[in-house]
Amino acid sequence: MKVLFFGQATGGNALVWFEYLNRKSEELDIVFLARTRCTLNHRFKVYSPYGSRTYGRVINKFRNLIGSKFFLNLYTSYISKIHKVDVLVLQGNYTPDSNLRVMKKIKGYSILNIYGSDFYRKYLKDEFSITEREQFIQVVEQADLIACNWNTTADDFVREFPSYKHKVKTIPWGVDPRWKSPLPIKHRSKKKRFISTRALHAYNNVQIVVEAFCISYPYPSENELHIVGSYGNDPKVINEINEIIERYGMQERVKLDLGNWYEGDELVALYDSADYNFCFGSSDQLTISITYAFMRGVTNILSPLPNYKYLIELGFKTPIISEDISVETLVEALTHLDHEYSYPKAFWDREKAINMFDMDSTFNEYTSFSKK
Repeated sequence: MKVLFFGQATGGNALVWFEYLNRKSEELDIVFLARTRCTLNHRFKVYSPYGSRTYGRVINKFRNLIGSKFFLNLYTSYISKIHKVDVLVLQGNYTPDSNLRVMKKIKGYSILNIYGSDFYRKYLKDEFSITEREQFIQVVEQADLIACNWNTTADDFVREFPSYKHKVKTIPWGVDPRWKSPLPIKHRSKKKRFISTRALHAYNNVQIVVEAFCISYPYPSENELHIVGSYGNDPKVINEINEIIERYGMQERVKLDLGNWYEGDELVALYDSADYNFCFGSSDQLTISITYAFMRGVTNILSPLPNYKYLIELGFKTPIISEDISVETLVEALTHLDHEYSYPKAFWDREKAINMFDMDSTFNEYTSFSKK
């Protein structure tokens, strides 16, 4: 069975799949058509219409335009001629025009992954143009299976598209086996380490996280916050965060880490260094950073999205969910944190996550539907 992926080749969601496909590259017949520049290590065949290097903003914009207008069509035509594709996996519907062009050339059982940003932000919040919105619906109509990463996402999607309920399936993503390695012993200390690994876009609210942290832990607190923004950052948000850090004089305890890409054991070590993980977005499905935190015994501090509240319904014990998305409410939560680490709760959530988020099970679901 030959499987063609069309999706991101940089970023956290892409890393999950690249790690899995690298591990399975000798067993699976995989072809990957990149929807972005390919910046991730890979041991399988990748076609990259947008290249693999980052240049200045003007050059990048020109390369993206050329890649979208010309090279994507050329690569898709070439792939359709030399590969007999059995399964086409569309990783997201951010650029429905591109999805439609690929679906027109690549014949096979089609699986559409629905993400948080493409559905909640771009479609439901009308960030698409009228044409893009119509194309989004066309992709939904043509896909054989619509895979949602989380139950609440699937529920919301069916509510919007009830006529396609029969082909919507909840298939949570798994993680690489290295995340299941034994946990390090966390020594009790007055200094607590917080991390945030979300891209610095306004809707991820990292600026709120930074200000709440600065207000909650002034001197003599030794607590530290490590902000990782590896790709796709908004310059306005970066400036806002830098201004907040300077205003509160927290340059020594808030680290803004931009353009430093973590993957493999280095990414696991990043989470092992933390006590708390912030995921405070305004619209999302179950972001992979939450899963990483569960796997490494790190406590998640979350915004009050139904997707995150559902974790509590499923029996996860450690998540801390804010009442609303604001600096004031997050300050209230941070100043009343119980800093005594609970190993029983952390291990409970870790075991639950290990059973729930298994990438082999994810992929087997994809292929089982295509075989049917």
